Amino acid sequence: MLIITSCSSTKRVSVPAALRAARYCSSTPDAFARTWVRNVRAASNLYAARDVYGGPAIASATRAATTLACSLSFVSAGVSLVDGDEAIPGYDLTVSSGSESAPAPLRRGSATPGDWWLALNKAYGVNNPFESAMRKHDGLILVALPSSYLRMVEANLLALSDSNRKRLRLLTIGRISVAANLQPQVIEYDARLANLDGAPRGTQSSAIQRALVHFASFLKCRPEATGIDIQRKWVSDALARTVIRERPSRLIQTDAQIAKWIREQDPRSERSQSALLRMLRAGGLACEQKRFRRIAELSRAKTQ
Repeated sequence: MLIITSCSSTKRVSVPAALRAARYCSSTPDAFARTWVRNVRAASNLYAARDVYGGPAIASATRAATTLACSLSFVSAGVSLVDGDEAIPGYDLTVSSGSESAPAPLRRGSATPGDWWLALNKAYGVNNPFESAMRKHDGLILVALPSSYLRMVEANLLALSDSNRKRLRLLTIGRISVAANLQPQVIEYDARLANLDGAPRGTQSSAIQRALVHFASFLKCRPEATGIDIQRKWVSDALARTVIRERPSRLIQTDAQIAKWIREQDPRSERSQSALLRMLRAGGLACEQKRFRRIAELSRAKTQ
């Protein structure tokens, strides 16, 4: 068995200047990928992939892999599909829309994340990294990817043989768009995940990995039940026993308003960002976790 999840923007290691995507301006995905991969291969400081990525989503995926005593791999927009023990450098590249850390063709809107993924693997000399991973691992392949990453690698998953596609379990949150030939492999969760016993609590950014923890708890108890119909019933029955928790109503603030709030609440920069975010939300104000981290880091940089 193998778990495949996404990498994270939180890097726990240093990032060399040569591996910051914002530095490069190649006009096509292929040209950008060739330069990028050349610099990845030239990097001298390498770390196990599992030690590079951090954050709640990674912690949940690691917990699921431990529960099932299986391997954990990461879909990375910078280094392709990598095993948790594989040595990689620190890097700063994302396919998030509008990010300065996205490859230049994505920033300009002339390429899609799927275009970049194909160009990246071509530069690495790999046709379909999922095929390679499936040859190394027996049994089910649990894929817990945010919808943006699932769309990015969709062409690779569709290119798998019928027998290999049937080994996939594609965990999703809500009714997202999935290609027809992949739909039979979907295990669907929804907003009731927040109230399921055995699923960690957390923010929306780690929801798919928290669903993975819940699904792994079922598989551990019944490893012999490999059919997807019964596995879907586990999830649908569990969801049916709970209800969607009403989301609290919070006031939306501008970046400047949140930065001012941070300075007022923590003038000496003594509190952790997570503690400050809890305080903000408890006070009836709204802010997504990644956005809050960005604002807090900029605010603190200006006061130093």
